[in-house]
Amino acid sequence: MGRTLPIPVYCRVCGDKSFGKHYGVYCCDGCSCFFKRSVRRRIVYTCIAGTGQCIVDKARRNWCPFCRLQKCMKVNMNVSAVQDERGPRKSKLPKITEINTAVPKNWTKRNEYVYEIGAQIFLTSLRQCRFNESMALLPNAVQNEILNRTWHQSFVLMAAFWPMNIITLLSGSNSSIEHIVATLIASHRAMRLDSVEYNLVLTLVLCRPEFRNDLTIIGTNAKNALMKHAAFKSPTRYYEILACILSVTEDLAGYIKIIFFEPSVRNVPMNHLVSVIT
Repeated sequence: MGRTLPIPVYCRVCGDKSFGKHYGVYCCDGCSCFFKRSVRRRIVYTCIAGTGQCIVDKARRNWCPFCRLQKCMKVNMNVSAVQDERGPRKSKLPKITEINTAVPKNWTKRNEYVYEIGAQIFLTSLRQCRFNESMALLPNAVQNEILNRTWHQSFVLMAAFWPMNIITLLSGSNSSIEHIVATLIASHRAMRLDSVEYNLVLTLVLCRPEFRNDLTIIGTNAKNALMKHAAFKSPTRYYEILACILSVTEDLAGYIKIIFFEPSVRNVPMNHLVSVIT
């Protein structure tokens, strides 16, 4: 029958339409490209839920790359077939570790790329929040309560540091919402926070007195330390950093969800996603 079928069959990975075999298995173009990209770059994923049992279907295939790759392996997609293929031509652009800077030409694949990166940023940012020295001392239920109110701010902070320039990816869209979020991330990236500033800003975001009274001293200490550290670079730097933090409002949290998560998780509330990441 060859690789092209007259009538599509189900992708063995996600259940979408497949018109032929890729790496020995009937699968859709999206899962084929994901598998090839993962194998070629030898990317090591982590399960977004920490269970290794996320649902991989057409609607949620981009949510957890770890479970998606495990599904590819489970249906016996051939790793050797990827390795035997001629690799892509060398780019003149500098290589960025494990993350491709090229935006796929196909719009559907481009969107999948956005969802995949968004899930990785979300996972990394929330875990970093939980590992924060002040947060780690709090009960898990209290951590969840705080993260439900701040996940969008930690997401933007992490996106600004992400090796792949997510700003360029979003700016290529005709969506006004994506341009707003791209501008927001760009403003954070322009601050060029060093590691000390980043950790202090994250503590400020998480340890607000309006969340818990016992966080007041921690938040105050982080504020004073940030003011002192930032003053070495510029007299106004602290206030510029503060303005960046305050610019990530709850309204923008909705935009971030629409762009990065909603097509994959649909009606799953963000507080549920926050609670499963530990």
